[in-house]
Amino acid sequence: MKTIKSILIVSIAVIFQSCYKPGDIQVQNNITQVKIVDVKWGDVYIATELLPGETSEKLKIDKYEEKLPSSHKISFKMTANNKSIYLETEEVYLLDEDDDLLIVLTDDTKVKNPNE
Repeated sequence: MKTIKSILIVSIAVIFQSCYKPGDIQVQNNITQVKIVDVKWGDVYIATELLPGETSEKLKIDKYEEKLPSSHKISFKMTANNKSIYLETEEVYLLDEDDDLLIVLTDDTKVKNPNE
């Protein structure tokens, strides 16, 4: 009887584990004449560097990295004319299980320097 209960508990745990579906996230830099570096969604590193028009590779966010659903701002360093500034979006971006989220940063994206 204990063996049957153990098998049942393990089976239920496996079923719940297999029901979780990771989410995919990408960031696209459409900011005119600006390179962005160290791009993150919360604490999750998305890209080292994105030139204007570039899109990061799809990053799969699984439950070991971030419990979904989760919402975070995008943070990055913006570099132009040999100067850079740390910025983060005012908007938070929600990623849920099985989502395919493309975040497009443009000249109109509202950002702020949290250090000011």
